[in-house]
Amino acid sequence: MSQLPMRANLKNNQGDQQSRNERHTFVLVHGGWCGGWIWRYVAPALRERGHVVTTPTLTGLGERRHSENRTATLSTHIEDIVAHIEMEGFQDVILVSQSYGGMVATGTLARIPDRIRSMIYLDAFVPEYEESLVDCFTPDFKADFVIYKDEDRPIPPLPLSYLGITDPALVEFMTPRLVNQPSLFEPVKVIPRPAHVRMSYVRCTANTAGDDFDRIME
Repeated sequence: MSQLPMRANLKNNQGDQQSRNERHTFVLVHGGWCGGWIWRYVAPALRERGHVVTTPTLTGLGERRHSENRTATLSTHIEDIVAHIEMEGFQDVILVSQSYGGMVATGTLARIPDRIRSMIYLDAFVPEYEESLVDCFTPDFKADFVIYKDEDRPIPPLPLSYLGITDPALVEFMTPRLVNQPSLFEPVKVIPRPAHVRMSYVRCTANTAGDDFDRIME
């Protein structure tokens, strides 16, 4: 394994451009408060190009909101993705993560590096060793979330307007599907980037709440 840390040269480890005719296996990992439904436009577009695409929903979120919503942890969510990849028998996975999903994807790579071909972080958090998601925040923003931990309460969804989502159709679609997030405080195990794993970061510049992602790109 390379001794590069997870964030080192993240933008420069994309590898050679792959042929448009190649067929790949994509596992798309959603962010906090969401579910696999967030990929409803992305997944079909990839499948139309012949790729295998799955969009697992993490425990306690989305259509699995009835299951362990108050007790699921980052470890639970990492196990969700590890088990999904293993049960499907996937190899050479392109693991795409969004926002909080970057924590899950990073922990998944630490568990099953031999099954991962590429990591794509899409406006996602890229933690250092034993960082939790809130450790990636600015001190003031982190303090807003610590209140929920101190009071042992799940974390309600952020206002969509804060994320720059104001299109009425999107707001109407997303609002009833967002659920409380169980926890954002568990640190994640990080391994040095394996030499065979390509890493890319995609920064969505229309995301107006992206200061944390800008810092990752620096």
